[in-house]
Amino acid sequence: MQVTSVTSKSLMGIRGSCFDVRIEYNKDFVIIHLPLIDKMTKGVFFEMKTLLKDWWEFVDTMGYKAIFAAAPIEDDKINKLLIMLNFMPLDISEGYLVYKYKEA
Repeated sequence: MQVTSVTSKSLMGIRGSCFDVRIEYNKDFVIIHLPLIDKMTKGVFFEMKTLLKDWWEFVDTMGYKAIFAAAPIEDDKINKLLIMLNFMPLDISEGYLVYKYKEA
């Protein structure tokens, strides 16, 4: 995956029961950031899966082909979580594993 220097915008203030989410976007991509996870339980995991499904329907409707996420290579917990949420490994960039969710 080639990283480009395209200006992007962010949607802030999305809060789950135990986690924060920031969605970064521009005309080429949508990226999910999980800057804060207070605790991880089975219920929180299913909440994340539901939100991700809802976001996919939205970004697909808007014409995007995928949702991306990235995690530091050494962060085993976040990388495992992304796999459990059905993100597929795509590439490595600047010390991050880059994932893609559900290409249309």
